[in-house]
Amino acid sequence: MTLLIIPAHANLARYGIIVHGEQYGMNYPDWYFYICIFFSEVMASISVPLFFVFSGYLFFYRTDFDTQVYKKKLRKRFKTLMIPYLLWNLIILLSMGAKLLPIFSFIFHNSSNVEFHFTLSRLFNTFFYYDGTNGLLVYPDLGIPRESPIPINGPLWYVRDLMVLILFSPIIYWIIKKTQYWLIIFIGILLYIFGSNIIPGWKYASIVFGYSFFFSWGAYYSINKQNLITQFRKFKYVAPLFIPLTFINLFTINTEFNRYIFFPFVLTSTIFLIVTISYLIEKDKIHVNDALANCAFFLYAMHALVIVDIGKILFVGLHLTDTPITMILLYFTILISTICICLLTYFLLKKFAPKICSLLTGGR
Repeated sequence: MTLLIIPAHANLARYGIIVHGEQYGMNYPDWYFYICIFFSEVMASISVPLFFVFSGYLFFYRTDFDTQVYKKKLRKRFKTLMIPYLLWNLIILLSMGAKLLPIFSFIFHNSSNVEFHFTLSRLFNTFFYYDGTNGLLVYPDLGIPRESPIPINGPLWYVRDLMVLILFSPIIYWIIKKTQYWLIIFIGILLYIFGSNIIPGWKYASIVFGYSFFFSWGAYYSINKQNLITQFRKFKYVAPLFIPLTFINLFTINTEFNRYIFFPFVLTSTIFLIVTISYLIEKDKIHVNDALANCAFFLYAMHALVIVDIGKILFVGLHLTDTPITMILLYFTILISTICICLLTYFLLKKFAPKICSLLTGGR
């Protein structure tokens, strides 16, 4: 799931490569667009809902939830979520500051336009609600447009939203106890019918309700002491719909019709993956690689530090031409290079600086 997230932040079909104020890799044939969108938007979109399902399930796992348990879990999540969250955002902030150095001007030519403004509100926005203009650094070219405020380490918005859900977990617990699965189903119906207009005028409503839906879905099974795998296998006949919905989602990605496909696609992908992977593990067809599993959070948190700039460095350093074939090769080179750099950094830190590695991964 972590690997599937990475292409979302190298979406050349949408944003191309921006070097010296020029945008490359745009207005290419449809085949180029669909290849990039398949990995960067369609497949990438199935990871975060699954993460929220797992997070909701594990938060209430094998415990009778009460005030003492809640306080204990908050203390633990402070170590495993908040500390790594702050550190990785700080690392990104420092790296953006480093780009202002003259030595990097051949790639980041517009560093002279960057403004620095320090206020407490801007400091908060940088770490929690940054849109490129309201933080410590006002940066004219972030590489990827900010459609909604996110932390300066963009992918960590998931951790931010998860921490908010954890703070409100007593309310989620109480609602599930009182309504069982009916409120979850009701929210799901609203999401399907209204999409981003679930609360008119509030553009983040679908995000808030969407991920609380998946968190609560996982939490429901845990609160009611039900095995998540067993329960998901009850929907196994729905799981194959994931395959046709994947391609319908892909080929309707820019249409109004897509909003009616996207939510069923995410639901069936969640069911399909849990049912399929659990079956393959159970039948001894695939095995968990502990070393790779342990570095998943590090890869997730670090890849934003690498993925945007490595594309610019390769494009400039290799003097690449602006053609569809060149850019599609660059696209996959960026993904593979990012993964390799992150994994190498993790294993080096784990070997030579294990305490730092532990802090950055929350002790994982």
